[in-house]
Amino acid sequence: MIHDFRFAFRQLIKAPGFTFAAVLVLALGIGANTAVFSLVNTLFFAPPAYAKPHEMLQIFSQDKKDPKKFRGFSYPTYRDIREQNTVFSDAMAFNLALIGLGQKGDTRRTFAAVVSSNYFSVLGVPLVRGRAFLPEEETPGRNAPVAIVSYSYWQKHNLDPIVLGSQVLINGRQFTIVGITPKGFAGTLQILSPDVWLPMSVYDQVANDFGSKNKTSLDDRNGTLLRIIGRLKPGMTAAVAKPALEGLAANLEKAYPVEQKNQTFITAPVSRIAVSTNPTAASGVKSIAPLLLGMAVVVLLVACLNLANMLLARGTARRKEIAIRLALGGSRRRIVRQLLSEGFVLALLGGVGGLVLGLWSSDLLIGSMRKFMPFEIVWSTGANPTILAATFGFCLLGTLMFALGPALKISRSAVIADLKAHAGEDVAQRRWKFLPRNPLVVVQIAFSPC
Repeated sequence: MIHDFRFAFRQLIKAPGFTFAAVLVLALGIGANTAVFSLVNTLFFAPPAYAKPHEMLQIFSQDKKDPKKFRGFSYPTYRDIREQNTVFSDAMAFNLALIGLGQKGDTRRTFAAVVSSNYFSVLGVPLVRGRAFLPEEETPGRNAPVAIVSYSYWQKHNLDPIVLGSQVLINGRQFTIVGITPKGFAGTLQILSPDVWLPMSVYDQVANDFGSKNKTSLDDRNGTLLRIIGRLKPGMTAAVAKPALEGLAANLEKAYPVEQKNQTFITAPVSRIAVSTNPTAASGVKSIAPLLLGMAVVVLLVACLNLANMLLARGTARRKEIAIRLALGGSRRRIVRQLLSEGFVLALLGGVGGLVLGLWSSDLLIGSMRKFMPFEIVWSTGANPTILAATFGFCLLGTLMFALGPALKISRSAVIADLKAHAGEDVAQRRWKFLPRNPLVVVQIAFSPC
């Protein structure tokens, strides 16, 4: 096998023009797949930036008479769930609010997460600097003017230690920065992160109509402003928690027959891409993942079809070489293996170029999105083992897609005729040999509009 790779390198070095063109084509195809996979992996598969995500469940309030209808929670109901449930070690509440952030004359619109005081402890995320919110800063109406900012916000201020304790203007009001989140933390979402976290006590001041028509105050039991996430106790599962939460909902309905009428509690895994009162809200977004990957695979397929045509054309010039090797006793299997080795070397070279191109294009896209997104985009640049493994997989897939067919075709040689033929005769007198390339061109053109 090592001899095959050495020979493959020598063959490719002898044809620098072909090698350069083939590597460029593959780099474009593999690069597109690497870029899309990097985005999809980060959104849907990479572990969240908080501790033990398998223990986390989001609680939803469901209408018993209309199971498709869901709503949020009031602060008093959240307190009841937190204190009376038997399945969670702790539960936190949160929501998003669109705010004006910055200094006078330099204010921009962005999202803030308004959270309960135990938000970071429930997620198991220690702050890199400063402290979390205090229990008294959660109390509705207290209006505690404190804030915790993201690591990205700190980076924009050159990681200056004096950011902690400094003032930031939010909706025209001064807030003191008391903490800084760790690098890569985006709350419960992936990639999209609030710039700032605020205590629950200021919710009525900073909240707006975004995502809700309910204008009740935070401490009104009729309110539906909050989302609740709990961390299961050790040994507890969602199936075991279900009857306990239904019982808790029934008790609250008896205690508050108007506010909690026909409401029961269900759980679902914490959404990585949505903040919603409906557990199925993110299902539509998830369907984008296979669509994006499918489109990227089509790009790779078109690139491989193009390269397969190039290999078939190159094979006509090597027909006599293949015939001589067969005449000297070389087996067809051995020749196919050699040609596949050459294809794999091309794929690896293209994979290196594709990896660089894919990561560069991903960073470029994320950088351009940061300019107009109301969220801070948390994006880890550079390759990681998952992306490297995926790129290697694209190389293997590409090798089979562009090299196997031409290898089988070229090795199926008429030995005597090829030994007698001259290069000019081969092109002028036997054009039918090019017929296997025609279907590849048809398929390539068919996929191009995709």
